[in-house]
Amino acid sequence: MKKILFAIDDTKACQKAAEFIVNFFGDREDCSITLIHVKTPIMLYGEAALAAYEEIEKKEAEVSDKLLEDFSKIFLDKGVNIEQKLLEGEAVTEVLNYAKDFDLLAIGQSEDSFWNKVFSSNQNSFSEKSPIPILIVK
Repeated sequence: MKKILFAIDDTKACQKAAEFIVNFFGDREDCSITLIHVKTPIMLYGEAALAAYEEIEKKEAEVSDKLLEDFSKIFLDKGVNIEQKLLEGEAVTEVLNYAKDFDLLAIGQSEDSFWNKVFSSNQNSFSEKSPIPILIVK
């Protein structure tokens, strides 16, 4: 069985990638699909920030859970069973460490923005460092 790891985020490109993946791989019985999302750790400084930490952490966890739920719905609505994984840390590092036991890493294409052109994008890091084949869905 081929194992596909689909790294998700809250972009339109990732939404489009989910539609492609569910339609392309979803009806194949020889494929299993795992959705992975990496929550960025919260870094706060000062006494006021520490007081708000728990509230901010709770809100971030809710956003991450909702994102996984929304993407899972895309697959489940088409009758495709998936697994979910939520990690915390730096996105590229965590996904690539987790990806070692998979056959394919799928991501949505990075959106064209000034910041991605200047500072590069996660897409570039994934494609340069991935230990497994990578599918970038446009």
